[in-house]
Amino acid sequence: MEGKHASQNKQQKPHRSEAFPQLDKAETVAHATKPSMPSDFDLGSTGGSVNPVQMNGRGPHRFSAAPNAAYPGGKVPGGTAGSRKFAEGRRRNPVAIAALVVVALLLVVYVAGAVIFMGRFYPNTTLGNFDLSMKPFDQAVDELESAEKSYALSISGEGFSTNITAKQGGIQLDSDKVIAAAKGGMNPALWFVNMWGAHDATENLTASADSTALRNLLTEEIEGFNAGQTASEDAAIVYDAESHSYKIKPEVNGTQLDAEEVVQQAITAMLSMQDTLKLDDDVVIKPQVLSTDSCLIQGTEAANKLVACDVTLVAQLANTTEDITQINGDVISQWVTFDENYAPTFNEAVMSEWASALVASLNTVGSTRTYTRGDGKQVSVSGGDYGWAVDTSSLVSTIEDAVTNASQGEISVPCSQTGNGFTAPGMDWGAYCDVDLTEQYARYYDAKGNLLWESGIVSGKPGGEDATPTGTYYLKTHQSPSMLRGPKKEDGKYEWESEVQYWMPFVGNLVGLHDASWQPSSVFSNPDAYKTYGSHGCVNLPTDKAAEIYGIIQNGDPVIVHW
Repeated sequence: MEGKHASQNKQQKPHRSEAFPQLDKAETVAHATKPSMPSDFDLGSTGGSVNPVQMNGRGPHRFSAAPNAAYPGGKVPGGTAGSRKFAEGRRRNPVAIAALVVVALLLVVYVAGAVIFMGRFYPNTTLGNFDLSMKPFDQAVDELESAEKSYALSISGEGFSTNITAKQGGIQLDSDKVIAAAKGGMNPALWFVNMWGAHDATENLTASADSTALRNLLTEEIEGFNAGQTASEDAAIVYDAESHSYKIKPEVNGTQLDAEEVVQQAITAMLSMQDTLKLDDDVVIKPQVLSTDSCLIQGTEAANKLVACDVTLVAQLANTTEDITQINGDVISQWVTFDENYAPTFNEAVMSEWASALVASLNTVGSTRTYTRGDGKQVSVSGGDYGWAVDTSSLVSTIEDAVTNASQGEISVPCSQTGNGFTAPGMDWGAYCDVDLTEQYARYYDAKGNLLWESGIVSGKPGGEDATPTGTYYLKTHQSPSMLRGPKKEDGKYEWESEVQYWMPFVGNLVGLHDASWQPSSVFSNPDAYKTYGSHGCVNLPTDKAAEIYGIIQNGDPVIVHW
């Protein structure tokens, strides 16, 4: 019964258009604009606009409609303005909701990324030879510590190779500090920007090394390697004896390594934990001066002007000259030095030293002479007044002028005393008279060594003031006849006087060769006769032999007296 009653009641309920004809008409207009309206709105039967002043917040309706004076009859075409705005907002809601969802998802992803990269490295992150991409910081520390224990540097290139372990190189690595420094350069808040690029954190990979131990180790190995390699040489100015001129010797590009350069590269490689070090041409010792150097070229040209001199030093004899030595490029090059810019200079000190050595060889007065006599006997004798005496200062000045002016030809050696020639090493004479006191025999040789005269002699009594002096003397004069006298006594008379026909003094005017007609002829063939029949120091000769030598020997010829 109840269901039926309800059905009947439902059927009997009047349609709203019948009860509220005006409202139904206005609602129809509103429905044309928006399918539904909020229940809180109650519009007047005549249609109208919402009046905020009439909001009382109480009663069955929060809003009461008032006639809208803007429109005749209080009707708003197409519904109310508020209903239109609300309807348009409802149409936009799905788009806004979708946007909010996307923003929320992105925020979640951003926060998650920031959290992730607070504890691990970005993708494409390297630390030297280590790939740290997406690795947690703790794992990176462990791997770095493990790598340090097994680390070794392989060095190779330019023919050299070696391996150095971390222990040999004294390598020490603070892995915690390195990783902390590497992650310090990260900004998790910007992970969405930084995760796409490459990140090289190698600058943070700084180990410590015992540079002294590493240097000593590598230096020893490289020195051993260099011992079998070609050394580099700078281009240089050298004197060529064949052409008698200066030339540029080209540089030599060697294969030896610069130990210090290799050490520095090895230290750098080990400090950044590199596995390999490839040596290239920059570690090879290279010549610093090349043959194209303009200073080298200019220096060579200037030096050749200094060695252009070519003169012969000669000894001026009575009727001729005797060549002493030649001064040309071969000699002058010994006196030329070059400064740091390869400018040649004439070293006067070196030249003076050379001249002094020459003077010493030419200054033979009183020197010891050793020579081989014409018959083969070896003779050595010292003292006497024969020989050459060179004016050293004049000789140096003469040489300097000749070199400066590039002189050619002959230059006489300036001497204060001269001999009669140079014939052989140790023999600064030409023709000479040899007086052998042991043999009691005298010989005269010409400059070529030919025996021109010989004779037995009687020399001075031995062991006293009458002994014949030894040494190399020169003949002072010829005199015929001559009165020889001994020391003068108090009464004005001489201890002895002897007239000779052929007087040829060689020790001042006191000792000389002469004829001795008072001597028995037998004494000149007895080597021991001088012990009994000895003279006052002179060399006694048979008269005929004295006459012969008188006509042969020349003033200035050496008379060599020896045992």
